[in-house]
Amino acid sequence: MMFHSIPIQWVSCISSILLRIVKKIQLLLHVSTAYVSGEKTGLIPEKQLHMGEAMIGAQKLDTDAEKRLIDETLEDLMSRQDSEDNIKKTMRELGQQRAVQYGWPNVYVFTKSMGEMLIGRLKENLPVVILRPTVITSTYKEPVPGWIAGLR
Repeated sequence: MMFHSIPIQWVSCISSILLRIVKKIQLLLHVSTAYVSGEKTGLIPEKQLHMGEAMIGAQKLDTDAEKRLIDETLEDLMSRQDSEDNIKKTMRELGQQRAVQYGWPNVYVFTKSMGEMLIGRLKENLPVVILRPTVITSTYKEPVPGWIAGLR
């Protein structure tokens, strides 16, 4: 198994270049998840996630530092020639630990939250709509009717 990682600065640069190249884009529509609001109950007003915002405490979430931590951990595991199973387990545990540290229940919601933050930082003048559905159901046609990858 090959693990690939690119520096977050490259993602920022590539995104910025693509937005300039494709000048006919009038709007960016991003599908996120309602769970980026954390595990609150009751009426939860929609609000934009801002870069550095964490769900709990006064901690500041640094997406660049998180990316560096992932890269360094993966590089260390690979340099020690750990087994593929141990690499997966270690990376999964690290992601879960980081998610909980900042107040999100799991890695999926944590990364969706960071994705929203990055979109907000990189969008420049491009209008953005972020959809946060609570449920994603099965497919209509592709790859086969009724297909679903997973269910929470």
